[in-house]
Amino acid sequence: MKQFLWVVSMLLLQEVVMAGNKISGIVVDDADGSGLVTATVVLCDGGSKQIKGTTTNANGYFEIAGVEDGSYILQFSYIGYEPQAFSITQLDKDINVGGIRMLASSTTLDEVVVKGDPVIRKVDRQMVLPTSGQKKASTNGVSLLQHLQLSSLTVNPLDKSVKTNYGDEVQLRINGVEATKDEVVAIRPADVIRIEYHDNPGLRYGNVAAVVDYIVKKKETGGNVAGDFTNGISPLGYGEYHLSAKYNYKKSAVSAVMAWERRDLKWNRENNETFNYPDYTLENREIGSPTKLKYDFMNVAINYNYVNDNKSMLNIALRNQYNDTPHSFSDRNSVLYQEGKEYTIADRQKAESTIPSLDIYYQLNLKNGQHLYFDLMGTYLNSSGSRTYEMTEEGISPVEIISKTEGDKYSVIGEMIYERPLWKGKLTTGLKHNQSYTNNVYDGNISNKVKMNTEETYLFTEYQSGYKKLNYTVGVGAMRTYYKQEEAKQEKYIFRPTLTLSYNAAENLFLKYNAYMSGYAPSLSALSDVMQYIDVYQVRQGNPHLKSVTFFTNSLSASWRSRFVNVELFGRYSVDNKPIMEETIYENGKFIRTYANQKSFHRLNLQTTVQILPWKEYISISLTPFVNRYISNGNDYTHTHSNAGFKGSIIGMYQNWSMMVDMNTSYHELWGETITKGESIHTIAVGYNREKWGLQAMVMNPFTRKYEQEVVNVSKLASNRQLAYSKDFSPMFMLNFSFNIDFGKQRNSSNKRINNNADNDTGILSGSK
Repeated sequence: MKQFLWVVSMLLLQEVVMAGNKISGIVVDDADGSGLVTATVVLCDGGSKQIKGTTTNANGYFEIAGVEDGSYILQFSYIGYEPQAFSITQLDKDINVGGIRMLASSTTLDEVVVKGDPVIRKVDRQMVLPTSGQKKASTNGVSLLQHLQLSSLTVNPLDKSVKTNYGDEVQLRINGVEATKDEVVAIRPADVIRIEYHDNPGLRYGNVAAVVDYIVKKKETGGNVAGDFTNGISPLGYGEYHLSAKYNYKKSAVSAVMAWERRDLKWNRENNETFNYPDYTLENREIGSPTKLKYDFMNVAINYNYVNDNKSMLNIALRNQYNDTPHSFSDRNSVLYQEGKEYTIADRQKAESTIPSLDIYYQLNLKNGQHLYFDLMGTYLNSSGSRTYEMTEEGISPVEIISKTEGDKYSVIGEMIYERPLWKGKLTTGLKHNQSYTNNVYDGNISNKVKMNTEETYLFTEYQSGYKKLNYTVGVGAMRTYYKQEEAKQEKYIFRPTLTLSYNAAENLFLKYNAYMSGYAPSLSALSDVMQYIDVYQVRQGNPHLKSVTFFTNSLSASWRSRFVNVELFGRYSVDNKPIMEETIYENGKFIRTYANQKSFHRLNLQTTVQILPWKEYISISLTPFVNRYISNGNDYTHTHSNAGFKGSIIGMYQNWSMMVDMNTSYHELWGETITKGESIHTIAVGYNREKWGLQAMVMNPFTRKYEQEVVNVSKLASNRQLAYSKDFSPMFMLNFSFNIDFGKQRNSSNKRINNNADNDTGILSGSK
């Protein structure tokens, strides 16, 4: 009887606990509509007395159950955002308050002490809160990223490029808008609220390798002028110059960014080649002398932005890229030693291109956290180039190879995306179409014309949600590729599913698994039905019968964080089915280097990152050892290659001073029959920054006398080893000066979300080595 009464009492108590109403909703970033994880939600009575509280999940969803009838106030808070409140006048049933939009704070985070973990993990991204010291030590957005020491990312101190540790390009964004590195350089570190690092971007971003999104404050009135200038001291032929300006007036903002990248240096080249003819073998040994490398890249962008409160946003961007390369990286002056004979080699290639584009974007914010995004971009790409190759034996007329190219390409890219909260998560669906027309003319020893029409359509749907400590993203997509060149044409459909699972196993232990299937179309140059001489022995030829490729990749990561030590383990395996890789054949006395759909390509990447924080934010030590394994299965070849190395850095920051020591060993990649060995770089930098200006001195490779890059081809028919090196870079001393003069109040506005769909593929088939 006592047991029965006890059970009844527990049931009645449960009914009392469960009685009441449920309040639910989703807390999102006003700028881009993304859910804010671990935002604090507090239920208060009319007198602001706290009754209950909770935090949002990985998608920004929250719910508070067991609330009695009455009137209440919901208070929302999140670091770096203005607090919000929502009034409930009479609660008598379950309600969903919809999307609560949080505005980024107009004050800087310098005044905020981050007592918890500065890295907040979500299923699709890491949200990193830069500390005051990291901001003070940085001169621009790229250097801030370097000071954060994010695992899986490598920042090149020379050209300020950002890549994954595996050499993949990283997509950069500012407030959700895809941006160039020049626009990121223009960011004032003090204006950065947080950095969102998408290590598994998913279908929404086209399954790119990684996305780094800077969430920054915006101006209410006035504007700013900023500059970042880096020049080599020894030698003087290196320069990176960035200048930007922005002006805001009420709901409108006009901005301009100008960037100039120049090189005027000298490189040496060594080539060792083996040609296996049917009846004999020919060995070539080529020793180069210092040869000029010179180019100027100039990018200009003018942008107009109009924000109609939280209802809509119009963005119009006019851009132009101008590239002038009178002396190419592949140029060389050398002596060729062959079977007791000597030849002089002079190889010259120059190129020029102009790429104007117009991008029109419109965003519409609907009720209940729904969004519509539209983007239409038109691009015209005009390119020209020429190459002259001479092989001379003393007393004999030289053998000369001449090629000239003229190209025009027109492309239109349209994209539409719809997002909305659904149940306890977020649903995203989108459609993208790319249409281009290419007309390239080849002249010289071989003349030809190429007219090509290409199309690519991509449709996807993706849902993100979670259950307790498990969060997930599931998506399905499909793409169609089509191209036509003279009589050759092809159409292919590729299925693109994706799955991401993340599990918070313990307070400081986070596990994540990601898998997806995707595809890619052949490059325009590989598809070109033309032939170009490389030298007197080799010819490069396109293949108009190439087919689009399907590939599968999956990765597993585990991260553990504490006050003084952070550890992350990462592994990735991927396979390309019928990849487009090189193929060498022998015909009519020439070795023809072309492309074909080979059997398969496999890659395995493993890495461990250990970060040590021995003294607050003043010292940070990071070490990342890695191992890569590649298997290239061609139709008539199989090659394997392994590469082990590490990257490491030590960063010290105190008040306005900073010091950084960075070291990266050579990273290798095998593709087809070619092994590319990247450069080994170590740098030492010391900087002093004030609020409006900064000065930094840097030396690259102070402990070596030769900076080099190496490419090895392991073809059985025609193998070679190409080594390019320069003493200008070892050591190389550089000086950086930056300034950022700003005025006006801060405000936060809606932001562009869709990709900046730039088109830079000329489709030109090159004959250079």
